[in-house]
Amino acid sequence: LRKRQVNNHSPRKAFLRGVCFLMLAFVELLAGGGLLKNIKVYRAEGVTLLRCEAMLAEGHSGLLAAFSESYVVVLGIYYKLQTFLYLPANGFVQGMRPLIGYNYGAKEHARVAKLYQLTLGMSAVIMAAGTVICMAASAPLIGLFSSNPETIAIGQTALRIICLGFVVSAVSTTSSGALEGLGKGAASLVISLCRYVIFIMPLAWLLCRQLGPTGVWHAFWITEALSAVIAYAVYHKA
Repeated sequence: LRKRQVNNHSPRKAFLRGVCFLMLAFVELLAGGGLLKNIKVYRAEGVTLLRCEAMLAEGHSGLLAAFSESYVVVLGIYYKLQTFLYLPANGFVQGMRPLIGYNYGAKEHARVAKLYQLTLGMSAVIMAAGTVICMAASAPLIGLFSSNPETIAIGQTALRIICLGFVVSAVSTTSSGALEGLGKGAASLVISLCRYVIFIMPLAWLLCRQLGPTGVWHAFWITEALSAVIAYAVYHKA
């Protein structure tokens, strides 16, 4: 029964389903032109991100379930905790998008740059606070969801490793939001795919084979660092 459960959460199956979905999304994206194409970009990005998040969680669960169900529980707890951290940061980004659009349309490029830097700074502060909290209070945070000593011990390690990528992730989220405000949805989608598919899935699989379940936690912060480099380059090129 346990073997069947692990197979049902096979990361390979999750990845293949996600790839098929992404291919269909891009086929739809290529259809149409002008305004219709821009609308399809934003629609495809929103739908694709939702599917990528589900695919990511399913793939990671499949990797971790091969070691212990406690790792899967910790993964679920982390996704709950990160919501409280990323919501305020995403709020800053959502507020920035229309302002950047207005100023870009008015050719106020200096204001666009200032809005980007201000939002990046505020997001980084939020993420830095989250990093400090995860480092200092990882056990109490996991303890809010579980009283199992094994789960708490695994969760402590997971939070302290994953939080290493919090601050640098502000670059990706801010750049992605700014690009959407500039009307460059395709470039924003590239950054999102780097965070949710291109880097993290292969890294999690490779590091899990080398380091065990801890490798999955390391894949998070490494992905954020690599995605930040791509995001910075894509934003400034756009």
